[in-house]
Amino acid sequence: MQIERVDPLAVAEEASLVLREAWPPPVLHYTADYLRWQLGFPGAAPLAVLAREGGEPAGFIGVAPRRFRFRGVTSDGYLLSFLSVRPKFRGQGLAGRLYAEVFSGVRASGLPTVVFVEARSAPAQHLLAKAVERAGLSMKRLAACQNHGFVPRAGAAPPRAGAAPAADLDDVLAAMAACRDERVLWAAPDAAQLEHSLRDPRPRRLLRVEEAGRTVGAAAVFLSEIATARGIELVPTVDAIFLPEPTADRVAAVLRATSEAFAGQATVPAVSAPNLAALPPEHLRPAGARPTGATFDAFVVRSPGGQPGGPWGDAEVTNLEIV
Repeated sequence: MQIERVDPLAVAEEASLVLREAWPPPVLHYTADYLRWQLGFPGAAPLAVLAREGGEPAGFIGVAPRRFRFRGVTSDGYLLSFLSVRPKFRGQGLAGRLYAEVFSGVRASGLPTVVFVEARSAPAQHLLAKAVERAGLSMKRLAACQNHGFVPRAGAAPPRAGAAPAADLDDVLAAMAACRDERVLWAAPDAAQLEHSLRDPRPRRLLRVEEAGRTVGAAAVFLSEIATARGIELVPTVDAIFLPEPTADRVAAVLRATSEAFAGQATVPAVSAPNLAALPPEHLRPAGARPTGATFDAFVVRSPGGQPGGPWGDAEVTNLEIV
């Protein structure tokens, strides 16, 4: 088995093959264009590892550059995802070897990394913990991210707040910068990353949340492609939400606007919101959000040493998108 670091953009077709075979439906539709977009964000150099057996792709893992803000300090970091092994190559410890190679690159970079793992998958969590330990890194668990669904109710009174596609990136950036909850590890894309985000091969919008004539928040939303046994379903999805002073009305405005943004394109009536963990839970049910069965645990992986706790060591939760 050959395991090597690769240019993620150059191996997108092979990585897409691995990911589409690795996970049974329903699952995100991992196209090559989607992977090129995710791993092509401006920022730190992306890292990717591909395993091949006799020239045939067998496994893949990647980390994509992101920017974060914690307690007023903005820094570069990584989002680790895409760990996958094709079924016929399982049982050889390949996932652990992929982790080892990518964590070697992460440690050399010195950048902290966020990882999401299915909450109900004890083997996946154990594998991650062992890989982090063997790489000489440390790991901290953040609050779990429970997916929520939202279905607009006919005749429901509109919320006092409203949300609509943003006409100016500066409004979105200002709303993001106004988020100051010190428990939260905030996603903090700059203008270049926001512009790149809008090159998503799937339909995507940046929303401005407004109330009483002023900007009170922002959100990134998109039309997710989910591979099912029946084909591709198109699901309106909240990627990340930024509400400096959250209320149930403002949450509801984002959920309703997400549904409306993709009217005529979506194939299911419900909105999916995979990560509302940074919002006060008492605002979710009044906003019409209902928990579903899907939950991911979030972790920060970082080099030990330095300041107590290391980078982001006191973070409790993140609003970063789950990919």
